[in-house]
Amino acid sequence: MSFRQGAVIELLAKEEIPAAEIHQRLQRAYGSVCMGASSVRKWVKHFKDGNTSIEDESRSGRPQTASVERNKERVDEIIQDDRRMTVDTVARKLGIGHSVVQEMIESLAYRKVCARWVPRKNWLLLHDNAHAHRSVPVQEELSRQQVAVLPHPPYSPDLAPCDFFLFHRMKAKLRGRRFQSSEEVVNATRDAVWEFPVNMFQQCFRQL
Repeated sequence: MSFRQGAVIELLAKEEIPAAEIHQRLQRAYGSVCMGASSVRKWVKHFKDGNTSIEDESRSGRPQTASVERNKERVDEIIQDDRRMTVDTVARKLGIGHSVVQEMIESLAYRKVCARWVPRKNWLLLHDNAHAHRSVPVQEELSRQQVAVLPHPPYSPDLAPCDFFLFHRMKAKLRGRRFQSSEEVVNATRDAVWEFPVNMFQQCFRQL
């Protein structure tokens, strides 16, 4: 079990919050890596019975480390092969528990973006599927740099942030102005972009 989720369950269980509501709160907080409802019920009972440990009890007589590491490798391989794979599907493929898979995915530092698993610490790239962006050298470099490319349908300017969010705002700010050099254009454009608050860009990507 995730140490963080376990600590949350322990706290809410002490406040007499029902297991179903605890599970809903965990879903809102942790999304796709939230443990399953049955696991939440088990841990709520665990804490209400007076137990304080938030670590899974090892099964006696069985070496755990090797099998856990092997399963973690297999989870990583499955996600690398299909980044849209759901936690339930991974659990069924490996024949292990839903909450165990969630814990492994969390330890592998993946997160869900646009229904795809991407590494938490890496850059995300959204481009417009132009031929230059899809060329082999570009794809090889993105792979080498471990940059996750978000899916984007071709010929869809309504889904490209530059088209539906940025360009018309830039035109409104710069309309009617005359520039004497390329440097003036660059400086004016940069100043216009910096006038937009950060939360406007954040809201833009939430609309995707």
